[in-house]
Amino acid sequence: MEKATQELPDRHTVELGLKRALTSPEFEGAGRLREFLSYVVEETLEGRGNDIRGKRIAEDVYDLAGISTRDSTGVVRVDASRLRRRLDVYYAGTGSREPLRIYIDKGGYAPRFEAHRALEQTPNPEPRLRPEGEPRSKGVTLPYWVLLLLIAAAIGGGLLSLRPSHPPVEVEMPELPDLASIKEREVLFEQSTATLKARNAAAEARTMMFPATEPWRVRAAQVLYDGAITLDPSYFGGYAGGAQAAAMIAGVSPPGPERDAMLDKGRSLAAKAIELAPTEAWSQSALAFLKLVEREFDEANRLSLRAIELDPDDLQALEMDAIIALFSGDFERAAKNAAPEKHINRNGSRFPWRNALGNAHYHLGNYELSIRYLKEAAALGEPVSEINSSHLIAALQASGKTELAASMVQGFNDTWPESRVHLLLQQIFQDPADAKNVIAMMKAAGWSSASAGSGAASHE
Repeated sequence: MEKATQELPDRHTVELGLKRALTSPEFEGAGRLREFLSYVVEETLEGRGNDIRGKRIAEDVYDLAGISTRDSTGVVRVDASRLRRRLDVYYAGTGSREPLRIYIDKGGYAPRFEAHRALEQTPNPEPRLRPEGEPRSKGVTLPYWVLLLLIAAAIGGGLLSLRPSHPPVEVEMPELPDLASIKEREVLFEQSTATLKARNAAAEARTMMFPATEPWRVRAAQVLYDGAITLDPSYFGGYAGGAQAAAMIAGVSPPGPERDAMLDKGRSLAAKAIELAPTEAWSQSALAFLKLVEREFDEANRLSLRAIELDPDDLQALEMDAIIALFSGDFERAAKNAAPEKHINRNGSRFPWRNALGNAHYHLGNYELSIRYLKEAAALGEPVSEINSSHLIAALQASGKTELAASMVQGFNDTWPESRVHLLLQQIFQDPADAKNVIAMMKAAGWSSASAGSGAASHE
């Protein structure tokens, strides 16, 4: 049955409202969402609203004509959900005085327009484009030391001087919280500033956990988790995140007192997270990762799958499950839960899903896909580590790109001259054959553990 055509407001009113939304602080840095919103509004104003489909948006806005319909429309669905949240935030903030509201209803992409009750305040002035050379408006600020870490991460991402094999995904500003999150924070702020600060600290730390083979970075995250616990001992996230951080440090440490101490700390924190919030995906996922490091692979997988059952939309739980599946030898599950259609629209560049995907495809024998995703991860500023770099060298060697593999071995040795990556891989893979597979290809490309320094492994 054909949809009823809505009676559109005055075109000038719609276009002015659209312009104000697109140039608002809430949409700053969200280039793709601005294009999405502009497209569907203009199509509707031209009388083609009933013809707007996910496939058309994918082709006309994202230039995804060569991508399968399933994959391309999946991207559009995710962006539509993000656009709805951002519109909610805009109309609760800068756009609260707008006389007209734009909706993108669930189940479709055509916009709907409704009169929006204006607040009795001075109307918003018509926005203007920022002249060249004029400073940007003040946006989200981060602590100075966090900015330094982000800059270091960006430099690290370009360490291998690799280019993506197809156009990279646009990297936007951090995602604005949805309206429900804003309301929740308002309530928390009224109840206890310390509680709100604890949650903010844990959320910030969660973005700093990778690459896990850099203990200095994970320790910085651990400081924030410890701070969250001090601020609000009743908040489970401080314990769950702290348990994951402790497990990560233990996972890359050689056998000895430090590894034992980190495992003990992880067990204590994970137990507290489960006690406080047993039905939270983060609690179960944190305990699952600890079990992985302890080489209790069956229990790690059981707990990780439980976390996803508790919250199938928790992308960090999905990402952690991909890592657990990878090192457990379930490479198909790892590739499934690290698939681009699940993660590609996440904002930021510290997520390990693309690396996990590339590593999984190597073990599945899909060497070209492995190379593609691992190169993209490095080029987009995502975590660069010995584990991921060793898999890229192995994939290049296995695919016959031996000269490039040999060149990368030299870069690997320059970056990690004391590497004991062969010991690290043997420590984390359930099946020793999976670790030996990667190392054999690295050696075929010219890498030799004999060239590394003596002593315990240094994975930084």
